[in-house]
Formats: sequence, structure tokens, C-alpha cells
Amino acid sequence: MREESARRIQILDAVIGRAPYAAWYVRRVADLVAEFLSVAAQLTGAHVEFALCGGMALAVHGHVRATRDIDLLVPRAQLDDALKALREVGFDLPAHPMTFGAGTAIERHVQRVSKSVDRELVTIDLILVEPSFGEVWAQRQVFEREGVAMPVVSRLGLVTMKRAAGRPQDLADIQALEDGDG
Repeated sequence: MREESARRIQILDAVIGRAPYAAWYVRRVADLVAEFLSVAAQLTGAHVEFALCGGMALAVHGHVRATRDIDLLVPRAQLDDALKALREVGFDLPAHPMTFGAGTAIERHVQRVSKSVDRELVTIDLILVEPSFGEVWAQRQVFEREGVAMPVVSRLGLVTMKRAAGRPQDLADIQALEDGDG
């Protein structure tokens, strides 16, 4: 396993050496991870329950792929508290609430909030715990990184959420998770 990790680092170093964009992207991902740790600490300090989901949760479960934002599952009753806590760490650009699958058994509500960092947006999608995600919420797991508790949806919960979204990337993520490639 260590040899495989070392090989991946060598490949990454080689790609970064040849592609300035790759170096920018690696820095962007590192910034996104640091941003998440800050957000997790802020939400925890404000007593807001949450669970990491989406592309960053895939990485926690072993399937690393590109992602541009932070996706968090939050209880509807704590949305206002979450937005207030996020404003305190600079996320002060809310979008209009979004509804997906309106009128279906898998209706989902999302509140997006962003902040500007070096002329780029860092975005968090707050996905509200709906009845269709009740089981996902109940099965979340807690990991720790750099002293910060990281509640994360379970692997099965991630599959459930991605199946509900049903986009091509979500279907590819499901396949990777089910094949054990993550």
C-alpha cells in the first residue's frame, strides 16, 4: 500500500511539473480541505449538526475525484443557525434556495452560500435533511482530522444521495463506491 501511495505521489508530481493548471488545482483542493476544516469547527462551535456529503465525502470513503465545492447535509431546523455560523467565517453570499425533484418522493432542498477568496468563489451547498434522507442522516459516521470532528454520511448514505441526484457524475461515483474503488 505504501508503494502504491508513493507511486501516486510520483505521478502527481510529474503531472504538476508539466501542467501549471494541475498545480493550481492541487492548491485549490488543499484550500478546499482547509476551508472545510474551518467550517466544521465553526459549525461544531455553534452547535449545528451537519454531515459532509458529495465529492469530499467520496474522498473520505477512499474514492478521490475532483470537486469544486463543499456539500453538507443539515437539519432543516438548523438552517438559519448554519447560515449565521457560516457568515462568521466569510460565507456571506447566499443564493436563492433550490428545489430538486419537486413533487417526487425524493424532493431535495438546497441552500447555496459562497464567499469570495482571491477573486474566486468558494461554495457550500447546504442540503436539507428531508424524509427521503432520514436514513442517510441516521447512519452518518464521525471521523477526526487535525482535532476537528468530521461527521460524514456513510458509504451507503452517499450512494442513496447520489442515486437521488442521478447525474452522470453521481452514477459514476456510485459505480466506483460499489466496485470497491473507494
